This record gives sequence, C-alpha cells and structure tokens, in this order.
Amino acid sequence: MPFLTRNPSYYLSALKEVSTDPLHIGLYLDENAAHRDEDQAESAIIAASSWVELATAIQRTSRSIRCLWLRIKGDADGDDDGNNDDVAAAFRALGQGLVGATAIESLVIEDQGMGKDQMMCIQEYLARNTTLRGIKFLRTHLDAPSSLLLNDFLVGNSALRVLDLTDNPRVDDATVKGVLGAILRNSDCRIETLNIFEKLEGEADANIGITMSGVDFVTSFVSQTPSLSILRLRIRELNNAGLGDLAKTIRRKDCNIARLEISGRFGDEGMLSIADALKTNRSLRTIDVGMSERITDRGGRTILQVAQGQDKSWQSKTTSNHKLQSVYISDRAGSNMSKSLLTKLQTITAVDPHRTLQNKAWDYIDNNIEDLSAIGLEVKLAPHFLSFVSNRGGIDALFNFMHSRNNAPELIFGNPTPERLRLAPQIEKAKQENAVLRALLKSERKVRQTIRSENSSLRDLEEREQHQGKDIARCLLLPFFKCLEMWQSYTEPVDIAPSLKKELLS
Repeated sequence: MPFLTRNPSYYLSALKEVSTDPLHIGLYLDENAAHRDEDQAESAIIAASSWVELATAIQRTSRSIRCLWLRIKGDADGDDDGNNDDVAAAFRALGQGLVGATAIESLVIEDQGMGKDQMMCIQEYLARNTTLRGIKFLRTHLDAPSSLLLNDFLVGNSALRVLDLTDNPRVDDATVKGVLGAILRNSDCRIETLNIFEKLEGEADANIGITMSGVDFVTSFVSQTPSLSILRLRIRELNNAGLGDLAKTIRRKDCNIARLEISGRFGDEGMLSIADALKTNRSLRTIDVGMSERITDRGGRTILQVAQGQDKSWQSKTTSNHKLQSVYISDRAGSNMSKSLLTKLQTITAVDPHRTLQNKAWDYIDNNIEDLSAIGLEVKLAPHFLSFVSNRGGIDALFNFMHSRNNAPELIFGNPTPERLRLAPQIEKAKQENAVLRALLKSERKVRQTIRSENSSLRDLEEREQHQGKDIARCLLLPFFKCLEMWQSYTEPVDIAPSLKKELLS
C-alpha cells in the first residue's frame, strides 16, 4: 500500500517530472480532505478544485501510475451531518477529472465510504477506460446495485487482468454473478488473477454472503477462463463439492492456474479431489489452505504422495507431479494433522520442475544401483545416463553400476551416430536376408549329409554282393576239381605193393 495523504497537491510536482519510474498515488478522502476550514462556506469548493487540479495533472503526465489507491472514509449510506456529501463532492470532482486518463494501471478503492453513490462518481471514468489492468475493492460497501455500475467497464475493457473483491461484507450471489457474468461477456478479456475473500468469522453476517449457488457460478467462471493463473477463494460455503468442481478444471490440459488459495468448510474429500487433479496438472505450483474443516493426515498425505510418488518404484517417481513447489496449510486448517506431515508438505521442494525430476530419479537410482533393469534405458541415452550417474554419485556409483551383471542390458554402446541411424533400415534388411541364407545353407547341408549316407550304404551293398559272387563261384567249381582229381588217379601209374603183385602172378 502506498503512502496516503489528504492533500492532493502533494503529487503535483512528481506528476510533472519527466521520468520512466512509475508512480504510486495514495489519497485519503474524508471530511478533513473535503474541506479543511469549516468556518468558510467556500472551503468545499476550494478543496474540490484541488482534486480537479490533481486529476488534470494525471491526464497530462507522461509517467505511468502503477497504482491509484483511494481510501474513502465515512458511511456510504449517508448521515445527518452532511460530511459524506462533502466527501462525495470531492470524489465526484476527482472522478470527472479522470475521464479519459490512460496513465493509471490499477485502481484500489478502500473503506466503507464506497457505495452506490460513490460508484456513480467514477462510473464514467471506468466506462470509458480501456487501459486499466487491475481493480480492487477492499472493505467497501460494494453490493449488487453498485456493482451493476461496473458493467460497461467490465464488458468493454479487454486490458483487465486483476479483479480483487476482498472483505466486502455486502457481496452476495447477485454481486458475484453480475461482476463475473460481465467479464464472461467480454470475449477479449484475459483476466489472470481473481480474488474473492469473504469474512469467515468475527463480524461476518451469516445472512449475507455467497451461497452454494454463488460458489457454483464462481467454479463455472473458472472453468470458462483458462487465462487464470492466480485464484484466491475464501468463501464460507466452499465445500467438498465446490473443490470437486475446481478439480475438474485443474485436471484439464489448458489449465494455467499456478497459485491456488482456498478457504471454506471442505475437508479430506475436497483435498482428495485436488490431489487427483494434480496427477495430470502441470501448471499448479503453490497451494495455500487458510481455513477448512476436518482435514486430517488422510487428506494431507494424498497431496504429499502425488508430489513425491505413491511408492518407491521407477514408474511412480517419473509419473509424479514435478511442478508443485509448496503446500501451505495454516495451523487452524491443519489442527487435526500431524506436525511432521505439515512440515513435509510445507517443504515439498523449492527448485524448478526439471531439477525436481532429477532429484527423484537419482533417489531411485542411488537405492537400486545394482539392478536398474526397470528403467528400460534406450541405447542412445546410455552415454547421458552414465554422465548423470557419475556427476551425482561419483566414480564409486559408476563402478557399481557397470560392475553389476543385472545392468548388462543397460550397457549397450552401439554408437548410434546419425549415419548409423540413416542406414538402420538397410542394416535391418541385410540381417533378415542373412537369416534366410543361413536357413537355406542349413537345409543344403542336411541334403548333402543325406546323399553321403545313401552313397555309403550303396557301397556297402556292392561289396557284400561281390563277396557273395565269389562264394557261389567256388561252389560251382568244386565238382570240376573233384573230377580232375579222379581222372588223375586213373591215368597215373599205380605202384602195386610187392605182396599184392606176387599174389596176382601166382
């Protein structure tokens, strides 16, 4: 919040300077700012002229006004002393003088002096403005009738990026539907930050506020506004069903919400819905739970598991959420949760998503260095993987990885150069042809072996036939020899024994 002053001429000299540094202007409008001398009847007119002078300087300045902060004291409903009329006169003079001004980047209106009548003082400025990037109502009497005066501004200003409704006790369903509905009608609007804060306790009026109907409209607005990057909802009736509707948007691929702040009467079921959405969400980095009912370790643990992984497996580590950097759960919201779990949630990570994934990968590799077959490392990534192991764990880790036989499939150094990749189809075709040729060669060898076996059998049969012929010939020639022997015995002289010879002669 910038410095606030009741004297509008305080900023005149700064507005006339030629500088690229942006200005912050803070003005305090109350009865003292409207007229400083109650004894002079013309003091109100003189004071109003000083606001016109300020507005004229804002019109002419070449400097950017980063924020115009207006604190309007008093009662927007009016009172009997006439002081609010003087404040309205000064505010009206400022509002009319600002019509057409383009130097102001954001406008903040604070305190209970802001109501329908005061909104009318700046309605024309807002309706004709197309450069205001942010508008905030803080602890004002903004309600459904006064918010209708914002319609032309919300429908016609495509530069609006921030809408903040914080602690405005009269904001109800009609107010929310009117304001957000007007933004939806502006097809060119790309709002990035939406803050809707109700008083959840203390002075909150249970009969006035946003009901479930309003919550449903807010979640529907979020689903139709993918440009949102910061969403802060502190609504009494934001329950488990409301968080379930938000989770449907967070789960979508076009979701850009990076910061989510929620307070309401949701419990574990609502946190389970958010945790389930985080499994596919890649934009959410911060979750802030300010107030809730009955969140236990069950609800908190689901968020932690999504961020760190369901178990110690490689798939769980690599498919967990790497974007989420911090989860803050207030002491009141986490009163039923263990301190250790709260600490783990609040210190999930403080690094970028890439380094977070590297840390998870190394945690798995370091604990399973002897067997990393579950990783399924591609050949072309082997050199990078070895470098990663060496840088993280040193030479000892690299040695343990290469020494283990379980890691043999991971160590395939095939030198996948571009030339090799280009020739890969031809190499694969040659391998297939070689396989066919090897099969044909084996078949040819089998045929040759069969022929050799048949030739050997034929030679053996021929030798057996020859031996049989010789035996038959011997048998046929046997009588001839016998006859020859007998013939010889008849033709050759016989030596008769002397005794037989003597007997024959006698």
